[in-house]
Amino acid sequence: MITRILIIFILIFFSLNSNATNIRVVDLDFLINQNSELKKFIKKIETDQKKHRQEYAKEEANLKSQLEEIEELRLILSDNEIQNVINEYNKNFNVFNSQIDKFNIHYENQLNLFKNEILRIILDLLKEYSSSNKIDLILDTKSYIISGNSINITNNIFEKLDKISIGIDLEKFK
Repeated sequence: MITRILIIFILIFFSLNSNATNIRVVDLDFLINQNSELKKFIKKIETDQKKHRQEYAKEEANLKSQLEEIEELRLILSDNEIQNVINEYNKNFNVFNSQIDKFNIHYENQLNLFKNEILRIILDLLKEYSSSNKIDLILDTKSYIISGNSINITNNIFEKLDKISIGIDLEKFK
């Protein structure tokens, strides 16, 4: 009788374990933001931005001097003439703001494009890792509350990712 209970217990125990889900976690933010190719790409962006920032600083100083000039001209010019000067300043200011917006959007798009390519490569690496290691589910570290460090595969993926060259070049701002 005890033998039968023991055999049933062992069968139930092993059948439950054999159906267990194999889960791993990965820190996608870490993989993307610590990627050496991304860091190089950001440095390229910063280098490309320097020249434009100097030009924009000059334009900003010019607009500031125009504004100071307007304040001085308020005492000399008629209301109609001062309104024309203000309209010209506003036109220049809006053009400047439009250029700054285009500048910021350009580099933001370039960075997003690069990060999306890194994410695509990470997903390919995760698919490969999952199929070769018979993993049923891979979660981002932000998608669970607590787990042991033994199921975190971030370092494994990071090592493979860091060896891959991302094939996107910086498109300079024009």
